Amino acid sequence: MPTCVIDGREVEFVPGQNLIEVAKKVGVEIPYYCYHPGLSVVAQCRMCSVEIENVPKLQPACATLPKSGMVVKTRSPRAVQNQKAVSEYLLINHPLDCPICDKSGECDLQDYSFEYGDPHTRMTEERRTYVDLDMGPVIVKNMNRCIHCTRCIRFGIEVAGIHEMVATERGNWTEISTIDGRPLETDYAGNYADICPTGSLLLKDFRFKRRVWFLKKTPTTCEACARGCNMEIHQDGNVIYRCVPRENLEVNKYWLCDEGRFNFHYIHDKDRVVAPMARLSGKLEVTNWDRAIEAARETMNAKKPAILVGSDLTQQEAVLLRDEFLPRKFPGAPFFHFGTPEIISSKDDGPADKILKRKSRTANLHGLEKLGYNGFEKLPAGTDAVLIVRGGRAVLPELKLSKIVGIGVFKRKEVESFAAVLPGVTFAEKDGTVVNFQGREQTFRRAVAPPDGCKGLPEVLMTWINHKEGAR
Repeated sequence: MPTCVIDGREVEFVPGQNLIEVAKKVGVEIPYYCYHPGLSVVAQCRMCSVEIENVPKLQPACATLPKSGMVVKTRSPRAVQNQKAVSEYLLINHPLDCPICDKSGECDLQDYSFEYGDPHTRMTEERRTYVDLDMGPVIVKNMNRCIHCTRCIRFGIEVAGIHEMVATERGNWTEISTIDGRPLETDYAGNYADICPTGSLLLKDFRFKRRVWFLKKTPTTCEACARGCNMEIHQDGNVIYRCVPRENLEVNKYWLCDEGRFNFHYIHDKDRVVAPMARLSGKLEVTNWDRAIEAARETMNAKKPAILVGSDLTQQEAVLLRDEFLPRKFPGAPFFHFGTPEIISSKDDGPADKILKRKSRTANLHGLEKLGYNGFEKLPAGTDAVLIVRGGRAVLPELKLSKIVGIGVFKRKEVESFAAVLPGVTFAEKDGTVVNFQGREQTFRRAVAPPDGCKGLPEVLMTWINHKEGAR
């Protein structure tokens, strides 16, 4: 394998890698703004310029491919002077917004200005200013903080497949906006905020909510479709504030759709059932666990019960149901998986767009089929009671029965006709494994604790099995 020398360190490289990626292998950080590994290279910010022996001019590391024997200096006097000059240039019009900017604490411009810039400014002229631009329900634009890296423009064209961000005017007055000021149309708008190296493009949903240095990060898997994009949950004080993509080149690369990004809101929904409920005196009421379990058992004490299992459950939960609970409490009863209308089996799953989304809107359709669960189409003739077990994402089928028991995550309006509800936990409140459409096993990681009245499925099933009649 060919080698080159970067800051005195010999490093092997794969042909086709640029100097930024090669330098990372030996722990050498080359600062950059316009470069992003998932986008085309434009080499316009020049922050990454380095000195190469026997080459008269500084070269942009993002656009330079190493050659065998090449000697690169990232901290030579010429390279350092260029970094300071670029930093000063980018800060000429940049406002001192760090104390009120949501990007503060994870801002490339802030970090590189501190490390490579000058603490003093020579700028005495009036700075350019713009009014914030509303770009639709997901993104708000603060042009005053923009450094013209054009990452957003390239993302729209190259990844989202829609040319909706443009650069107007020229030179110092260049402005990044949407075409004719229209709202963003892509279903991947949240990625604009992720890739922006400053606080110019911000998520409305997260704006002014929490300082990033307070957030605790948990790597997990998105539950919004059968792809299972890798992401991080950011929470503080047991409250989830945002979800951001986690790099996995074989699953979702660097991106996350807006549906998956904002899916977490149902976890803290005020309408979520967070205490056991039972139909007492004809009305569904909050009660204690003993009474709710008793009501559930009485309801399911039927001649022909059926079990519906959401394809948003984990493999561990599905195995527990199949091998332990159902044989003991409902031997011989038919059981099916459900999750997305008109998606009966994995054969019905497929790409929902040209980027990430899948037709199956739950994370474990393919996993449940591997465990022998069949898809739900209609209830067997004569079914007189149904037990529904789900994680919160699976879409409930329409059932015209009075005897329905729910275990898992539900909203109050979804359980109005139920006889009993035993509240469970969401994907962010438990650990477990799911299998995506590629057959890849991925994991949910517990990021927050569930509400006090909710229990994990193993505990609910154990309580059901060991419940004593008449207990209160």
